[in-house]
Amino acid sequence: MTDETTEGRVQEQAEGQEAVKATDWHQKYESMRQHSREWEKKAKENQQAADELEKLKESQATEQQKAEKRAEKAEAELSELKAKAERTEAVAQAADAAGVPTEVVSMLNGARAEELEDQARKLLKLLPAYPARTDDGGGSAAAKKTNADRFAETLFGRQ
Repeated sequence: MTDETTEGRVQEQAEGQEAVKATDWHQKYESMRQHSREWEKKAKENQQAADELEKLKESQATEQQKAEKRAEKAEAELSELKAKAERTEAVAQAADAAGVPTEVVSMLNGARAEELEDQARKLLKLLPAYPARTDDGGGSAAAKKTNADRFAETLFGRQ
């Protein structure tokens, strides 16, 4: 009796495996691919319709609305340019006050001149102190370098 039950189960498993093998995976793939293409086509049509609607809205806009849009854009650009000019001025002031090149201060993240100057001074304190040395090998001491000189030399390789 056990052999018959086991044999029946083996036969059922074999039939199940044949059923899995009989599934046409290529056909399923093609069906899903076709379905995907249909949705892609619908999406493109919807995008085209949205673009046409936008063009229609723009063409129906009054001259005053168009002028308002241009004015808003110009104001945004002006405020951006003002912010850049203020930042440039703050960098220049901080660089002069700290005695470092403006390239160094422009890398800092402060917005106001006081913040930038404070950050530059903190950086100068963090730099290691280099002893005076001779570059010519003749024993004459080179001019002492300030922290600002060492800072610029470290960042830019200036001598």
